[in-house]
Amino acid sequence: MHTAPPRLSTSVTPTPARLARVAGCAAALAVVALVPALPAQATAGPAEVSGTACADDTGVTVVVDLTDLGEDVRVGCAEGDPASGREALESAGFTTTDSVPGMICAVDGLPDPCPEEFDGNYWAYFSAEADGGWTARTEGADTADPAPGTFEGWRYNDGSAGPGVTTAELAAAGAAESGDASDAATEGATTADDDAAAAGGPSTGLVVGLGAAAVALVLAVVLLRRRGRA
Repeated sequence: MHTAPPRLSTSVTPTPARLARVAGCAAALAVVALVPALPAQATAGPAEVSGTACADDTGVTVVVDLTDLGEDVRVGCAEGDPASGREALESAGFTTTDSVPGMICAVDGLPDPCPEEFDGNYWAYFSAEADGGWTARTEGADTADPAPGTFEGWRYNDGSAGPGVTTAELAAAGAAESGDASDAATEGATTADDDAAAAGGPSTGLVVGLGAAAVALVLAVVLLRRRGRA
């Protein structure tokens, strides 16, 4: 009578090395799960425009272009009917510094310090209608009398170019800002991920990714132990 050959054991002992490899696989799964949840890198873009134009004819919109000085384009509204260009500039929230009386050398502290010698650049002064382009002013800000609904522009350069934003863009932004409450509520609505990011908490994608990684690790360990007992 022939005896059956001894059966070879197919059991695998869950050694520390095997567990380490399993943990490594689970970590790789975690990375794959988390990649879609990571935010995209921000890229450099054009200079930002801060502030809002006046709504319709409620005042004079003032635009100060600081891009030639390494800053942004700033917009403010001088409510009502300012008596002069300087009054509009200051009523819109900008501060001015004079080199001599009547000569503005700095707006919002720029350039700093005020130039002691003329180098070809200065605070060029412009005006525009709501549907028109920038036109260089032929009179100073202390005597100019801007009308409500118009635009005043300032840019520190050689006077060859007005502010780098059009009045049409500013008017459209002002109209959107003064839209009805329902539009504002719709535009102001945020998603759950936005709220979590603003509060400094994890996003939904991040939580799902971590949960998937944890499940993968537990399943891998359980399967390895079952094979060891087989």
